[in-house]
Amino acid sequence: MRFIHFRLVGPAIIAVAVLIAGMATIPYIGIAQIDADLRQRQETLVKHNIDLWISDIEFSLTAWTIWDESVAKIDNSFDFEWTDRNIGASLIGTSRTRFVALVDHDDGLIYSRTDDSVKDRGFFTRGIPTVIEDAAALVANVRARETGRMIEGIPKPVSISRIEVLGDDAVLMTASLFQPDFGTAKPKGERAPILITAMPITGTIQEFFGTRFLLDDARIAPQTDVLPDRAHVEIAVDPGGEAQVLSWRPPSPAADLLYRSLPLLVTGIFTIRISRNAARLLVAREKQMRHAATHDFLTGLPNRARLEQEFRKLSENGPVAVICLDLDGFKQVNDTHGHAAGDELLKAVAMRLRAGTRSVDRLFRLGGDEFTILMPTVSESQAEEICHRLSLSLAEPVSLTKGIVTIGASFGIKRVEKGEISCDTAIGAADAALYHAKASARGSTILASRIPPAPATDTAPTASITRRSA
Repeated sequence: MRFIHFRLVGPAIIAVAVLIAGMATIPYIGIAQIDADLRQRQETLVKHNIDLWISDIEFSLTAWTIWDESVAKIDNSFDFEWTDRNIGASLIGTSRTRFVALVDHDDGLIYSRTDDSVKDRGFFTRGIPTVIEDAAALVANVRARETGRMIEGIPKPVSISRIEVLGDDAVLMTASLFQPDFGTAKPKGERAPILITAMPITGTIQEFFGTRFLLDDARIAPQTDVLPDRAHVEIAVDPGGEAQVLSWRPPSPAADLLYRSLPLLVTGIFTIRISRNAARLLVAREKQMRHAATHDFLTGLPNRARLEQEFRKLSENGPVAVICLDLDGFKQVNDTHGHAAGDELLKAVAMRLRAGTRSVDRLFRLGGDEFTILMPTVSESQAEEICHRLSLSLAEPVSLTKGIVTIGASFGIKRVEKGEISCDTAIGAADAALYHAKASARGSTILASRIPPAPATDTAPTASITRRSA
């Protein structure tokens, strides 16, 4: 009788047990998928953010590499003193670059300079020939992209970078092609010189990116040493060419909420709550990371990643004045008081620029001591007047931790009608006006519309604009 009863009731009990097990399993599967999707999205975002950071560094080097005078003084007729002052000392004095080298059209070393602050670091104690050898693959990549280039107007940069790790030492190495901007000097052969730079990453690489991109327990190691439960992206190589991976503990908001609330698991309503809360955490984390990717880490201003988007939005609605500016005297502050003082000064400059612009204006830091402002619905004379007031504000003494300093700023302005030209073209015109302002006098403001066309000549200029050494 009992056997018969079990035969009748048993299948129902088993069916109920399977149903309960299935109901319990479904949330686990869904939650695991939520966290797996979050991990994949975070890996993609971190990789994108690192690429943007490197792109900003490469873009900042164009102030030295896309320049007629560089071509004239390095390629047409090599001038060591000019190169040391305007390339080596200027780069080391106004940026985080600590090693500068130049190779000629045959990839032979013609110049190098290493800052004293890094001569004892492991990456640099190996000697200049070894550092140059490390950059050989980057130089080859630039050469491959140089072949057959016929550029009209100001060219786009030809650069390639990689992060190299040596123990706890991490360095961003970049190779950039020298190119003329206005064509007053041109390479004397089919191949131009190449700039090689090395920028040490502050602290360890895991601390640098972990802090910058809000990563939990960031580590750097070979791919084979990364545990499968850790999120990771390949970002660097060691001197032997082995890939180095940045890994971190990925967020798992869905699983965390689930484990804290197991007693309520049986209710489908709670599963929905888990998904909603996990989605909120995901959105908040991505918002933080996207902000880190599109804003300058030092000043908090939007960076070049936001520039084109904002320009397009403003120029679709009406005229926009594009202003490029950089600081006069910034190098001397770095040389005299150190880079910590330079960082402090840049923060003060950003505050004064914010205070001196309108709420509708958009302010960006492009890198180094270069800034861009987008001013909608202003005339040329109005933009010029605003820049004049900004120039007076920036010329006021700045009180830093190490003392009081005085700088200035030069401005170049290009006013763009609604939908007239692209962001790159507008920035190029404003930058060209800035170069003329730098050549004119400290604190000058020049409109692109007032610049006469450059003469068409293949000869090197006898005098040009001394940039980035002010």
